[in-house]
Amino acid sequence: MSYSPDARAIPRGVAFISLLSHRDLSLHIPINYVTVPGVSLTAACFSNKQYEDAAAARCLSNLLAIGFRRLEVDVYWDYTRRTWSLCPVQLGDATALANTTVLVASTTSRTGAATLASGQLTGRDISSATAALPLSSNVSGGSGSPEIASESLPSITATSTLDATGSLRSTPTGTPSGRPAVSGSPGVLIQAGQFACTETVNFEMVTTILSMYLQNTENNLNATTRYIILNLHRASPAPTFNNSAEQLPSSALPQANNLLSSALLVNNSVYLYTPTELLADRANLNAATSWLGVSRTFWPDTTYFRTVEADGHNTSPDGWPSEGFVELQRAERLLVGFGSVDPRMDGYNFSGDAAYIFPAGYLESPRNVVRSSNTITGGCLVQTNVNTLGTVNSSWATAELDSVAQQNVNTQATNLVNCGISPMLNESLGNASAADNIAAYQSWVTSAQWAWASGEPRNVGNNTNLRCAGLNSTAGRFQVADCTQSYYGACRVASEPYQWQMTNMKGRYQAVDDACPSNTSFAVPRTALENSYLLATWRNYLSTQSSQDGSTGSQDTLLWLNFNDLESNGCWVIGQNTSCPYSPSQMSDGDRTITVPTVAAVIVFVLAALTVFVKCASNRQTSRRRRRRGDDGWEYEGVPS
Repeated sequence: MSYSPDARAIPRGVAFISLLSHRDLSLHIPINYVTVPGVSLTAACFSNKQYEDAAAARCLSNLLAIGFRRLEVDVYWDYTRRTWSLCPVQLGDATALANTTVLVASTTSRTGAATLASGQLTGRDISSATAALPLSSNVSGGSGSPEIASESLPSITATSTLDATGSLRSTPTGTPSGRPAVSGSPGVLIQAGQFACTETVNFEMVTTILSMYLQNTENNLNATTRYIILNLHRASPAPTFNNSAEQLPSSALPQANNLLSSALLVNNSVYLYTPTELLADRANLNAATSWLGVSRTFWPDTTYFRTVEADGHNTSPDGWPSEGFVELQRAERLLVGFGSVDPRMDGYNFSGDAAYIFPAGYLESPRNVVRSSNTITGGCLVQTNVNTLGTVNSSWATAELDSVAQQNVNTQATNLVNCGISPMLNESLGNASAADNIAAYQSWVTSAQWAWASGEPRNVGNNTNLRCAGLNSTAGRFQVADCTQSYYGACRVASEPYQWQMTNMKGRYQAVDDACPSNTSFAVPRTALENSYLLATWRNYLSTQSSQDGSTGSQDTLLWLNFNDLESNGCWVIGQNTSCPYSPSQMSDGDRTITVPTVAAVIVFVLAALTVFVKCASNRQTSRRRRRRGDDGWEYEGVPS
């Protein structure tokens, strides 16, 4: 199977620029505080109970291309074939197969097993060494996250390697380099009870497509971090689906070469950010390869986690890396964790996966959200007079949508994001899969974005004034605005992400920062929750101003944000005079060679917005070139290769 999304699934033009700027806004934020749209693979691809190769591959490819960044995957251990299947029923049992019917032969031919990504996909030069990887105990997983303790992440012995970027790679001792052969005829669709399945729609297919997607987007325009949550089940005998409650004997459970981490490492070892690496990074933040030992370009905002000084260096009991560090420094864009576990699989060897797959509940913290019609009345993380990190716990916050009328799912997604919660789609849209109804899933992902309003940032062509972002007090989202107009500006208080003030007076975009009160700075929200707190402050300011002077405040719907594309049309950056990171002058030859992969979205983006980088300094009426300020001196680099 290959990564082959439909052309309609690939973001283009404004949609692509919106996705890119959403990612860039959050690059300094620890990944556990960034809201991302999630989806159940079963709901989006297999609601019709048909598991067929071509449709499954196209559906998964479309979900990845559209912009779903958290995928919940139901995997079923079919002990009759010794494989992890996506089909809920056993296909290798002779008794069960006597009650099945061969329907059709799929026209999709199956590709051979992929070799290790570290060799085939990226060409990284690996040097090996053997080492013990003790995992420290009593390390917190962030606010609201379960602790990584010795019980859940035991010490293990592994074969470790260092790649060219200095990142640690590990392979369990004794794990074979390839996957066991899958019996049966590839592509044959079998009716097994209420399900129709091929023997090749399995977890190996998921890891293969995922690795090809990561390879195709391994550049500084397209790279985003993805999260896979694995729900473990036992595949049931076809005639008695879900009626078999007995646990499998230990001999029938997955052995070393059948563990889920084994399948992950075959195709995705080079992309995994693992529990082992997290603990090592937390233990010494100042180490040469950890979060604060690298260039400030990749540092996470340290106000989002606790740091403790020990033995001359900083440690963290609850920190997570920023997306910029994971993607652009380590080039590790995949985190995998366990979700729910079928009681019949309680005997699974979780310790064998502990170095590579995060424990259940570690990459998600489900919120108890109370809804009334289309509004959230309880469980929202935006609270009056509660606006500090210590009291607003949004780490890995997730929530599923209610099963309500289909026309409400987009509104529900927006409401959850406004509350700082990552929305999870656990139903099919329009009674169709993402292989067939791409538009509905694209619309849902757009609804789960927190920064730009629909249709923004619109293409303004050669208009050199419409280059600045303002927060619309009515819509609660960013929109493109005329930089020469006078509005109030958004000022972050000290380093508190959820505390905001307005400037003392209105001003043009390039001058408004001078009006920020003391102990504040002109800023832009970097997460959904930051945006919601700023919006609440802005609306309250307008309401107070209106009550004082009797005005409606309608002329003040926009608030300047420290976000613009002044230098290059379509290239949105933080900082009034920050250079576009994707211009040829900001990128090395090595970066440019991977900036235009065979992905139509990037081709369209480069041709439409970034091929010609004409500086707008001569057209600005107030350039104030004496300052070259970005957000924390941010500079961009390409993904290491």
